[in-house]
Amino acid sequence: MEWITIILSSLFTLVSPVGLVADQVAEGVIRERLYQAELVDVRIDNTPNFRLVGGRVDRLRFAGRGLYPVPEFRIDILDVETDPIDIDLPALQDGKFALDEPIQAATHIVLKTEDINTLLRSPRVQELLNTLEFNLPGASDRERNRYRLSNPQITFLPENRLRVTVDLVDRVLQEEVETLVETGIQIIDGHQLVLVEPTIVIDGQSVPEPLIKAFTEGVDAALTLKQFDDWEIVARVLQFELQPEALDLVVYVRVDPSSPLLELDD
Repeated sequence: MEWITIILSSLFTLVSPVGLVADQVAEGVIRERLYQAELVDVRIDNTPNFRLVGGRVDRLRFAGRGLYPVPEFRIDILDVETDPIDIDLPALQDGKFALDEPIQAATHIVLKTEDINTLLRSPRVQELLNTLEFNLPGASDRERNRYRLSNPQITFLPENRLRVTVDLVDRVLQEEVETLVETGIQIIDGHQLVLVEPTIVIDGQSVPEPLIKAFTEGVDAALTLKQFDDWEIVARVLQFELQPEALDLVVYVRVDPSSPLLELDD
């Protein structure tokens, strides 16, 4: 959704009505925001074309292949298609991006397993893992921050299940213990992600069911798209499929004109 606002804001501030080549301008704007892209294709539909000058877009379609937002992360497929969009031109002239009507879009994303694992092995992710506070069940307060995670890797399994392997590093004993988490994933009502029959094995020993249940309940409570309601955003998962080599996801998003997401920092 951020790219949509970037495209539209650039179009109505940079493009003149004479010799309008909106598609090419939009593609250039997107490429400037990416580290690398194998394919970027933008189609802006308007009938008649001069309606674009009035702040109206009938439909915006974006197709990306092999997109690198950062050097260590590749998006295999990213397709976005919007409903009609109505821009608040007076606000735009004052340097603010705003909408007269809500914007709705469907987004199709495909992430290959190898690309996800490349990201997980990157220094960027390891730095993030180093900031996490992680304790084994039953650990005392004195042992806080004793452990850290490293070398994460993900594998997609049949029936929408996945396996995550990660090393649990003991900072005191300077030892690494392999940890394996396997779980199914289910999307309920389009917004709630639920872990199905999860298992956790640490150094070959299965974690007891009560501890897994407590962990699962905490995760399930946090993984809902309802959390975006405070941003005046409705997001729903229309399709979720874990294939052996890729994650295939389709999401519907609706952003109200009052959403803080539209406040872009250039």
